[in-house]
Amino acid sequence: MRSIKQKTRSVLANPRKVAAIALTLAAVLALSGCFSQSPGTEDGGGEPDAPSAAPELSATPPPPAVPEGDGRFSLRYAPASTLNPLTGTNADNLSLSHLMYESLFTLDAQLNYRASLCESFETEDCKIYDFTFRDGVLMSDGAALSPYDVVYSINQARAGARYSSRLKNVVSASVIGPRTVRVTLSAPNARLPALLDFAIIKDGASGTSPRGTGPYRYSAAEGALGAMLVKNEYYQGAAALPLDAIYLVSCSDSELGEYFNERRLDLLSEDPGAPRAAIHRDSEARYYNTTVLQYIGFNSRTAVISDVRFRRVAELAVDRETIAREYLGGHATASPLALPPYYRLYDTTWEAAANKNAESDATTLISAALREIGMKDSDSDTFLEYPDNGAMVPFSIDFLVDSGNAARVKAAQSVATALRRVGLNIVLRELPFSELEKALKDGDFDMYLGETRLPADFDLSPLVSSGGALNLGNAGGEATEEKNTNFLAARGDFNERNAARALCLAIAEDVTFIPIAYKQFAVYSGRGEISGLSPSQTSVFLDFPEWTVEADR
Repeated sequence: MRSIKQKTRSVLANPRKVAAIALTLAAVLALSGCFSQSPGTEDGGGEPDAPSAAPELSATPPPPAVPEGDGRFSLRYAPASTLNPLTGTNADNLSLSHLMYESLFTLDAQLNYRASLCESFETEDCKIYDFTFRDGVLMSDGAALSPYDVVYSINQARAGARYSSRLKNVVSASVIGPRTVRVTLSAPNARLPALLDFAIIKDGASGTSPRGTGPYRYSAAEGALGAMLVKNEYYQGAAALPLDAIYLVSCSDSELGEYFNERRLDLLSEDPGAPRAAIHRDSEARYYNTTVLQYIGFNSRTAVISDVRFRRVAELAVDRETIAREYLGGHATASPLALPPYYRLYDTTWEAAANKNAESDATTLISAALREIGMKDSDSDTFLEYPDNGAMVPFSIDFLVDSGNAARVKAAQSVATALRRVGLNIVLRELPFSELEKALKDGDFDMYLGETRLPADFDLSPLVSSGGALNLGNAGGEATEEKNTNFLAARGDFNERNAARALCLAIAEDVTFIPIAYKQFAVYSGRGEISGLSPSQTSVFLDFPEWTVEADR
């Protein structure tokens, strides 16, 4: 990421041809960002991934299995859900939208932003940004990209369920020039461009597949097999695209593995930590980092949980490496601090400052911490009691987890087992989603294991701010919230690194929440059939015009 100086004018070189909205493949927490969401939602909001009451796209029957060598390239889509990238919630259709739309910015494999439609931007205070987009960009109807298209798209994203949380600090978007729009924030954010990787659509569009500037456009009529994506003839690099047409195939979740194995589908995307499709086809996987964080949250309204020393005990019981390796499929990054080790300014010396790399084993450290609190088994029932006003009080810890996610259940079980081993009465409740949702709403818990997808600027306010959507137990305090604000506003690598360190150490000190791991997702394709495939959180189809596809292998 480039540094931002006073009165900064940032010129973004080498604009890419393809960028789009963020692909979400995992269940994340949905009630104000807290509970398991459908794959198409993000940032703690959104609607369930279900067909609308009145399907917006005509359903087409699934095609027969594609014979070897016929050259077709097929992707999954949901005909009963919209292809509108700003209002849709279906994960497969949102993935397709990366081929039909471009965005101002996109994220690379390291989650750093880079230019797409945006040519340059200026800011003096990181509150008011002026973005200038490239000249000569055309919509798929031949109309020139207008600043009103950009403003309309920003406002549609602000109003929609998928992006409203990440854009909560956007006060306004306005046209100030023939290719320039101004975005005004309520608080400084030096990494606003990282949040602007959603699609730009035509001003006033509200249909199921609005016009965009991407390399392909949707067609329900062309082709014997029904719905497909065809070249956008107004796209600058249309002649060099790797495919003239992309076939769209509908199938159920239970059929997904079969369709991929039989080559009815040429790509399969998934969360390796979730239930997996059975893949038998000779294939290769590309994994990419995400901002999906698995963590433990607290209800600090109870006496024991409000004691930060106990929360530190719970943190010591989390074997992050085992959870990442065994329960998240080996495709997750264990994270001892709130920011992931692949955050571009991460420094392992922060871990030493936060005492996250102690040489003693966890059980020894836990026992020492419990003695410091004064817990002991005064009634010889094998469980420790908590000292309260001179009395030793029995207690149990109500630990919740979503029973529908096997990986999370196993992770929670490992934490509960470690705490029971040192004498803590941990009651692990594996609840179906609806019951978990109610318990968390009602505050009927002490701890819970959750998962959420953070925005690309790593804004942790939902987890650390008072009244934050994920801070259900109001752990932490104003000092931590202030450090998060400072982190977002920090300008330049030096200041950002210092602010990031301060934020990580404050969260580790307060144990506002316990970070466990940041997850990776996977994209599967037939072995040797695609070169140039290098997905990122923004798009599975990142740099698609540069791919080589051999669908007839």
